[in-house]
Amino acid sequence: MIAAPEQLMQLHKSALESMQAAALASMEGLGKLAELNIQAMRASIEESSGAVKSMLEARDVKALADVSTAGLQPATEKVSAYAKHVYEIASTTNSEIVRLVEKQFAEGNRQLYATIEMMAKNAPAGSEGMVTMVKQAVSSANSAIDQVSKATRQVVELAEANMAAATKATPIRPAKKAA
Repeated sequence: MIAAPEQLMQLHKSALESMQAAALASMEGLGKLAELNIQAMRASIEESSGAVKSMLEARDVKALADVSTAGLQPATEKVSAYAKHVYEIASTTNSEIVRLVEKQFAEGNRQLYATIEMMAKNAPAGSEGMVTMVKQAVSSANSAIDQVSKATRQVVELAEANMAAATKATPIRPAKKAA
């Protein structure tokens, strides 16, 4: 129960502000991703044009083969770097949204406990057991949510560690030089 319409309005205002902040964080992440994709497309077009020009200038089959294989290693490195950038953007955006959700959840819990305390003060005699049961139910639900949150953080940390290990493990071979 909420004691006054002002409290209800404040609750709605807080939720709206959180939703707006999450939407803005999502849009910022999408903007960064779009910018990355545009840069990748520009680079790809420029490199493709250069590769086609080099192939057209090749005088024999060996030179053509050398030109076509010369770009393989840099392409692998670029795909790896692109994937790393996409992951960083997604991770940063996710972290911001998680922070906002946790903040809203904490505020909601604070208001819920305040409401329960107010109900307990105004409850009729003999209803103490019911109030205690509600408090325990809310506490249990919060503990379960906390455990899920911790498990999710561990999964994210493991994924980040795997991404870092995969990035370090990507072999960088020098490109073959034409003989």
